[in-house]
Formats: sequence, structure tokens, C-alpha cells
Amino acid sequence: MEESIYNIIIEDPIPHKRQKKYKSQFPGTIQPSYSTFGNQSNVIQVKNISGDYQLSSRRYASESGTIGKTKTQQLSPIKPRIMGTNNLDEWIEKGSIVRSREFTNSHRNKLKPLVPKSNEKPTMGLQSNRNFIATNKIDVILKSPKQIQEQPNWLTKKDYGSIPLYLSQIKDQLQQSYLEQQDYAKRQQEAENDKLQLLPEQELQQIREGLKQRYDEVNKQYQQYTHLKKFDTVGLKRRKEQFEKELIQIEKDMDKMKKQYVFIEK
Repeated sequence: MEESIYNIIIEDPIPHKRQKKYKSQFPGTIQPSYSTFGNQSNVIQVKNISGDYQLSSRRYASESGTIGKTKTQQLSPIKPRIMGTNNLDEWIEKGSIVRSREFTNSHRNKLKPLVPKSNEKPTMGLQSNRNFIATNKIDVILKSPKQIQEQPNWLTKKDYGSIPLYLSQIKDQLQQSYLEQQDYAKRQQEAENDKLQLLPEQELQQIREGLKQRYDEVNKQYQQYTHLKKFDTVGLKRRKEQFEKELIQIEKDMDKMKKQYVFIEK
């Protein structure tokens, strides 16, 4: 026996061969014994409790019918795939899968050789009579000398110092985008200005006087509640809060009306 380090490796145990799959003598497409599942009537269509199965006369439509299967049509059982194995040849042999064509890859010849299997033993003691030192010497002698490439002078380049074309295109795009934004903002401002109208000075003065008069009236009513120490009723609390909110709102309106120019919507 030839000496090899692979002899030390323990071989994998052979897996136990599985028994043949059980297959019933009855077709797998028929219903169980005395089953009424999915029936439109109370008639039991399949009777296979005694070891054989019988189909009733109304299991399928008549041969003159246009829908459903005829009496003479046979039910072909489905071919199940082999369970517990991934062997493609066994599937093809049983008829579960049909091999259409052999898959060929154009890059098979370009790939490296496959990794050897664990049970393959390489041939030991191979030797070569090739003199690698002499071969390397001959290859170096016959090899043409390496030519040093001169570095190009970029100062003498035809487009040296000029702006690249892509930068000019980007600059034009940015300028065009900026002009479009300015035009859009201008049109938006014009549209907003068309909706506004300058309030006349006479009308503005009337509004100011009316706000001042209203402020005095509300403030006078509010001052009547300042001497109270307790607001023990809901009505007093609500009136006090209402006067405070109204005074705050009138003060805000008076601040807006103090401006020289006041615009209102048309």
C-alpha cells in the first residue's frame, strides 16, 4: 500500500438507504370514504371502505354535458417528487422533472480547475526534470529591454489654459436656473401686489379713532371688576377673561394701524 497522509483520514460513514415510498393502491385524487365534503347533495359519491372504490353514476356530468369531466375520463394521479433527496437524475427518472437541454457555460474553459474532493488522493512523488534556473536565464536574455516612456509636457497641450467645455456648460445651466428663479419670484411678487390695495389716509384715521374709542369702552367695563378680590362665580370669571382678551386684541390692531402705509386685500 502506497504511503499517503490521506490514509490517516477516517472515511465518512455510508448513509443508510431509505426504503421505497409507500404508495396507496387507490388514486390520490379521490375523496376519503363516505366523505360529503364539497358535495351539492347528500349522495355519497365514493365508497372505498371495503378495499375497492366505486364511483356513483352522478360523480361526473354526463357525456353530453358541456361542463365538467365525463364518465370515461380517467383521473391520473399526481407524480410526487422524491422526498429526502436532491438528486436531479432521480427526479428526471421518475418523471417529476423533464430535462429540457444541457446547460453550457461559455466561461467554463476560463475558470480554474475544480477543488479536489475529499475522497480523491493526489499522486505522490511527482518530479520534474526541468531546470528552472537555466530557463529563467534564457527568458531574461531573450527579453527585450523595457522602454522608458517620456512624460508628456502639459504646457504644450493644445487646450492648455482654456476653460473646459463641461465647466462652461455647468455655468450656463446655473445662470439659466438663477434667471428662472428670479423671473418666478418677480411674477409671484406682482401677483401678490395685484391682490393688495393701499388704505386711504382718511379711512385709516377713522379706523384708528374707532379702535381708540372701543378700547376706552372695554377698559372702562374692565376697571369695574378690578376692585373685586374673589371671582367666585363662573359669570364673573368669564366676563373678566373676555375683557382681557378683547383689550389684548385691540392693542395688536392699534399697533398695526400705527404704520404709515397699510395695505388690505381687494
